[in-house]
Amino acid sequence: MSELSREEPRAPGRMGFLFAAIWLVYLAYPVSSALQLTDTAARVFALVLIATFGVAYVVSFVAFRTVEGLREQWPRPEPKVVYAWLAVLAAIMALATIPLGSDAFALAIYIAALAAITLPTVQAWTVVGVLAAAVFAVPRLVDSEQTQDFLAFQLVVAAFAAWGIGQVIYRNMQLAAAREQLATMAVAEERLRLGRDVHDILGHSLTVITVKTELARRLLDVDIDRARAELDDIEALAREGLAGVRDTVGRLREVSLEGELANARSALRAAGIDAVLPDGAQDVPAARREVFGWTLREAVTNVVRHSGASRCEVRLTASTIEICDDGTGLRADATDRGNGISGLRERLGDAGGALRLSRPPDGGFCLAAVFPDAAPERGRR
Repeated sequence: MSELSREEPRAPGRMGFLFAAIWLVYLAYPVSSALQLTDTAARVFALVLIATFGVAYVVSFVAFRTVEGLREQWPRPEPKVVYAWLAVLAAIMALATIPLGSDAFALAIYIAALAAITLPTVQAWTVVGVLAAAVFAVPRLVDSEQTQDFLAFQLVVAAFAAWGIGQVIYRNMQLAAAREQLATMAVAEERLRLGRDVHDILGHSLTVITVKTELARRLLDVDIDRARAELDDIEALAREGLAGVRDTVGRLREVSLEGELANARSALRAAGIDAVLPDGAQDVPAARREVFGWTLREAVTNVVRHSGASRCEVRLTASTIEICDDGTGLRADATDRGNGISGLRERLGDAGGALRLSRPPDGGFCLAAVFPDAAPERGRR
């Protein structure tokens, strides 16, 4: 894979605070209205509510872009979570109408912008429409309040701008995900192509070597010179095949975790084993992806060849990869001979990790590569 595909993803939410906080400058309008109040208690109450609203607005953006389970969904968090934040902001705005009257509706612009950037289009514009109608109609229903027609217009314009930003972010993330998927598929296809090349090289060379070996054996008692010539040809064919395999396999020595996930899905499916695999390896540090790829390759090979399993699940975190199946697992003597487990244990040891083999109480077999910072991850499961 290219160097570009190995880059660490930027931490989501790094700019979330600034992205939200920069718009708080528009709270100057309700703050100005609060400062003009003659009653001290009302003035303090209004300022506290405005400050609370600003903090809640910023925290909502930071939560959407940093909290595990939400950051992966940005900019489309679960609608129920968005509605919960919108309800909190709307409740603060409603309280602010007590000291500020219709001037508190300036806060509705923030609610509309948050809805427009995080909710699906139909739901977003439904919320914006309700807010705009409320800003337009409520002051007319209360004779003592000043109408806010221009504010309703500003609300729609701000929501449209936020919706456009959200669409750009959403489409760009979809494009990035599609590119990553295409890159993974390309790696898998390349490995399959190289595998076919190796098969063709060995198939041709070994077939000819087999035929010539049989002929040389028959000629040993009849024509020793011709038998010697056939043996020379066999040696040349073996060297030629070895050179071809080395040239082809040399391109396979680099292991990528993303590629091994794609290969594992294909291999398990071909073996009739139900595969439960993670969608990607974005959370795994670059330094561990290769050794995790080797671990996955060895484990899936054993599952396909030896386990007799009907289901295989791969669990992946930043510090562990665990492959569990519901089969019989490895033989008692298989952990040290003939299946690559010893080599994998050495490879993990060199990288600072450890290999763990276990049999869950409900049956099956688990192979895991674990790094020292894995304890918190295991505690959460």
